[in-house]
Amino acid sequence: MVLNKYINNVDRLEFTVTNGCTGKCKHCSEGNLLGDKKLDGGKAVNAIKDLASVYDIKSIMTFGGEALLYPDTVCAIHEEAAKFNIPKRQLITNGCFSKNKEQIVEVAKRLDKSGVNDILLSVDCFHVEKLPLEWVYIFAKALCENYNGLFRLQPTWVNNESDNNPYNIKTKECLAYFYEFNIERNDGDSVFPSGNAVKYLSEYFDKKPLDMNFKCGDELYTTSLDNINELMIDCNGDVLACNFTIGNIMENNIIDIIKEYNPYNNPYTKSLLGNGINGLLKEAENNGIIINASDYYSPCEVCRAIIEEVKKTENHK
Repeated sequence: MVLNKYINNVDRLEFTVTNGCTGKCKHCSEGNLLGDKKLDGGKAVNAIKDLASVYDIKSIMTFGGEALLYPDTVCAIHEEAAKFNIPKRQLITNGCFSKNKEQIVEVAKRLDKSGVNDILLSVDCFHVEKLPLEWVYIFAKALCENYNGLFRLQPTWVNNESDNNPYNIKTKECLAYFYEFNIERNDGDSVFPSGNAVKYLSEYFDKKPLDMNFKCGDELYTTSLDNINELMIDCNGDVLACNFTIGNIMENNIIDIIKEYNPYNNPYTKSLLGNGINGLLKEAENNGIIINASDYYSPCEVCRAIIEEVKKTENHK
C-alpha cells in the first residue's frame, strides 16, 4: 500500500523522548535544551502501531535530551517495536539519569526486557565535564550484568579520532575508564558545527563557502524531501521530515499526516527542492527573513536557522 508518493517507505523512525538533558554539553548541536517537554508515550506507541502496519520499518531509535529521564516512555516504545519485529531497536543515552544505584540497575533490566537490542552509551570529554564518570560506570556495569543486547561506547571526536587535540586526548582517557568491562567501542562521530559547538569550539571548524545549490539528499544523513524514507517524532509530538514539521501526533493520526504530506505545497520546501539553499534563502527573504549564509558552517545549519525564524514569525501571528 502506497499512502503517499513522496513517502514510499519509512525505513527508520526516531523519537526524541525529551528535550531535557542532564548534560547541556559544550559540543551539543542543539545548544542549551529547555527541558520542558516530554513525549506522550501512548501517542508514540500508537504511531508505531499504525506505521508498522503499513511500512516495513527496519530501525527505530530513542534519544533526547536524555531519554532515560523517562524510562517508562523508552520501554513502551521499544516493547511496541519488538511486537512488530522491527529488527533494530536502538537507544542513545549518556547514562546519567539517576543517582540511585537500585534504580539504575532496575532500568538496565527493564531495557533488556523491553526489547532494546542496541545501546550506544555516550562517553567523551564533553559529557564528563557535566556528568561524573562514576555514575556512567554504575550504569555500564548494570548493563553488562543485566542486558543481553548489543552495547557500545559512543565517543564524539573533535575533527576526527586521529587529531591529537586536548579534547580527543581527554576522550581517550574517559574511554579507558571502562576497559575492565571489555565493552565494544563504536567509531563514534565528530562534533557538528551547530548550537553549543559553534559557541565553544568554533576554533576547530573551517568555515568554507557553502554550496548554494545544495538540496536535501545530496549529503550523508540527509533525505530528499520528495522521497522521504525516515521520520522523526519530536518530544512535543511534531512529525519531522528532515528539519521540516509536517504534522503533530497530538493533533492528528500519523497515517493522515503522511497522506496529506506534499512538499510542493509548502513554499519553503518547494523552493529548497527546486533551487537548493539559494532558493530557500530567497523564499525566506521574500517573507522578511534575512539570513546571512556566510555566518553558518553548513547548508543544514542555514536551513535550521530559517526554520527557527519562520516558527518565531508564526508564533507572533
